[in-house]
Amino acid sequence: MRWLNGLKMTPERLMDNRADDQITSGLTVPTGWDIVSFTATRLHGLTFVEIFVARTGADITEVATGTGNIAGDPLMCTLPDGWAPPRAVNAIWGNGSTDGEATIVTSGAVNVRSISGNAGIATGTNVRLNAMWISQNTGIPPADEATDVTTYREAGLYWVTGAAGDGTSDDVWAIQAQLDAARAVGGGTVIIPPGKTYGCSTFLVVYDNTVIVAYGATIKSIGNTGLLRNFLGSESFPAYTGHSHITVLGGTWDGNAYNGDVGTVTAETDIVNIVHGSDVTIRDATFLNCSTAHALEFNSSDHCRAINCSFYGFVDNSAAGNRKFSEAIQIDISKSGSSSIGDYDNTPARNIQIIGCRFGSNGTRAGYFGRAVGSHTLAAGATYDNIQITDCKIDGTLQEGIYAYGWRRALITGNIITNTGQSAILATLTDPATTAVTPYGLTIADNIIDTVGADSGIRVLGYAAYKYPGALISDNVIRNVTGNAVQAEHCDAPKITGNHVHTTSTTGLYAHYSDGVVIDGNTVRAAASNAINASGCASPLISSNLVDTTSSNFGIFAGQGSDGTTNSTDGVITGNKVRKAATSGIRLSTGAAGFLVTGNQVRKDGGASTSALSMAATALNCTVVDNDFAGNGWSATAALSVSTAAPVTGPGGMTALPGSNAVDADLNPQSALESAMRPAGRYETCSRLRVGTESQPTSGYLYLVPIWLPKGKTVTGLGFVSGNTAGALTNQWFTLHNDARVALARTADATSAAWAATTAKELPLAQTTAGSASSYTTTYTGLHYLGVMVAGTTTPSLLAEGRLLAGTTAAPGLGATNSGQTGPPTVTASAFTASPFTGSAILAYAYVITSN
Repeated sequence: MRWLNGLKMTPERLMDNRADDQITSGLTVPTGWDIVSFTATRLHGLTFVEIFVARTGADITEVATGTGNIAGDPLMCTLPDGWAPPRAVNAIWGNGSTDGEATIVTSGAVNVRSISGNAGIATGTNVRLNAMWISQNTGIPPADEATDVTTYREAGLYWVTGAAGDGTSDDVWAIQAQLDAARAVGGGTVIIPPGKTYGCSTFLVVYDNTVIVAYGATIKSIGNTGLLRNFLGSESFPAYTGHSHITVLGGTWDGNAYNGDVGTVTAETDIVNIVHGSDVTIRDATFLNCSTAHALEFNSSDHCRAINCSFYGFVDNSAAGNRKFSEAIQIDISKSGSSSIGDYDNTPARNIQIIGCRFGSNGTRAGYFGRAVGSHTLAAGATYDNIQITDCKIDGTLQEGIYAYGWRRALITGNIITNTGQSAILATLTDPATTAVTPYGLTIADNIIDTVGADSGIRVLGYAAYKYPGALISDNVIRNVTGNAVQAEHCDAPKITGNHVHTTSTTGLYAHYSDGVVIDGNTVRAAASNAINASGCASPLISSNLVDTTSSNFGIFAGQGSDGTTNSTDGVITGNKVRKAATSGIRLSTGAAGFLVTGNQVRKDGGASTSALSMAATALNCTVVDNDFAGNGWSATAALSVSTAAPVTGPGGMTALPGSNAVDADLNPQSALESAMRPAGRYETCSRLRVGTESQPTSGYLYLVPIWLPKGKTVTGLGFVSGNTAGALTNQWFTLHNDARVALARTADATSAAWAATTAKELPLAQTTAGSASSYTTTYTGLHYLGVMVAGTTTPSLLAEGRLLAGTTAAPGLGATNSGQTGPPTVTASAFTASPFTGSAILAYAYVITSN
């Protein structure tokens, strides 16, 4: 940085924007002037000066009538120490009938330079002076103090002068002149002075590398167009090559929409329109009274931002009154009928940030926008990318609050959205059969949504032909929704997690045709229908949610899609807490196949629940184990209303109620006790509590006993238990078979080893279909068989649950082989023997020894 000789180092000159400050004293005046008031403010790197003085000396007049010159540039006042500009700048003064220019130099001296009109500055006249400059170094080499730089254009500042600023006169020429002057030198900062309303009959045009500073000023449409755009109507640009590197700071931009009473604008027009541009920032601006179209449009533009802006007031002046979808901020595409100029090359806007903005109506002057932020036009293959809507306040829309139409890698976080006519946030796309686009990677998180008039609070909607992938809906607070709180439809593996929902007119969290959906860690209270619903979804995971009160239907529902054919399959419902459901805490409805329901707690807690879990007759192949349904006064059959679906309720494939589930009035406690008595990891043919008889096997016969085994279990040995008769044997070996009775593995022959009475005989595996092996790992879950063959002068009695029918094939899969077995044959991938398993069958107690 180059410093003027003797220039004081101050925070603003060191480009420290933290040095915001304001003073009202320290101004000094020479003889002939009195101070009325003074305010100087530093804000975000800008300095504002407001001086109000009274002329007590002789009249100040022009050197010659009509010249505008004042002899000697007399001193009006001097700024306090440390508040002088880094460069000499021009200022505007006025006394109500006469105005002119003054110069503020780096010493802080304010000198009157010029005057308009013949009245001059008469004794007793009150004079007001306003000035603004950039506090930081502009990058332009400083002038020699002795030359007394008297034009701020040398510093890249272009101050709008000569405008009437009365809100009715057309000042477009005065502002455009400065915008054009900045363009002529490659860019600059155009200052629209505060405190006035500048009427504009047509669009202003801003060009490359231009900053518009309009703090405290109002720019108002007095014709039938908007106010600002970055193009001439005769220009066209491809891609992102339009006028760029533009910043608008502050200002109230009044679209002046006609509302039947006041206003002039009836056209469908944007207030500010940016097309084919790049690096455009609109900051601290207020947009009022938009007619039919949009307050701000980023069309086919890249890296654009709206920061800390306000958008209040919309009037639909379309002939059909059909523009209720119009966005305050539209993110758009260069498509004919959508873009104001060419090229119509289908360039989508991308890298757009909307940060800290506010949206609402303008009282009785103009109503709510259709949407706060959104898009409503798409072209095949063109997807809006990296759209971020953060920390905004949306208070009222006619339709959606945010409409993410064809947005890829979008981030919608930290917003407060209230009083929307339809969804607070809707992310969707066009029909891929006609216009193929590929949005994905959507995050909707940490938003507060309150009072939604229709549809879902948050909705992500894909198509059967393009399921919306990678949607994360997390940690939102959603209240008072006329519809569902969250809906994910035709999505690919969406994640709905950590949301807090209170009071919906239908379902709390709804996944529809969304395979692999995860609904985890949410709280849903006061849902009018199901709190959580997964319909037509393959492999849903519903876990660790808290459900508190539904006024109808169920706490958690899984079933068929609305088409009546697409089922929910292979889901897991685990670790949830459900209380005060209207019907059942958990419902496996039509077509809910292959579900695992485990580790859930369901409490009636004074609600109307008639069961903890209910199942439709077509909810097949489900497992319901280890749930806590106690504390409700329900019996097993009341707690589990399973119709004819017969889910697995405990080990060994048991279907008895309640199985391993806890209920209060268990009408069949046997199964729960059996489960408690079974050693950890042990799989048995029957419960040891049911062993009430002994059966004597015939020497030389191989008997099969059914057993349920899970997939992936490594079996290392087999065991049977003798009764009161010991064995005197020549051969003894055991086998493992599949559900078709084909042998899978066998033990070695223990030959004449002693088998005493009331003794467990455990033999290790010695051979499988793969050859010699000490273990076999099961390949499926379900029915298997254990075989026992003993031969000798005396066979041991075997502990058993009972004897099945003898001498018949009425019990297929059981029975014995023909006589004559001695040593074990080789296990092959075919039937163990040529003889069928028929005749007497023993339901012996047996078990497998496993290593996992």
